[in-house]
Amino acid sequence: MKQEVKDIVFELATKTTPASFLAWVASVNWTTFLAGVLVLLQIAYLLRKWWREETEWGIRLKRWAVRHGITKPADLDEA
Repeated sequence: MKQEVKDIVFELATKTTPASFLAWVASVNWTTFLAGVLVLLQIAYLLRKWWREETEWGIRLKRWAVRHGITKPADLDEA
């Protein structure tokens, strides 16, 4: 039964996806790919953090959020 399921999945995969994508999936080093995704997520997080803390619009947004009770004000002296 397991071989039949594998055959069905293989048939569906080869008929519904382009061959170039299948070749890419077969040859990709998943560790490197996931590490790249992690780096991109870290870059996006740091850019968001920089934008909120350093740009004029980010500072205005932060003040607005504090005024409306969405976030608490950050006290840097407590650390």
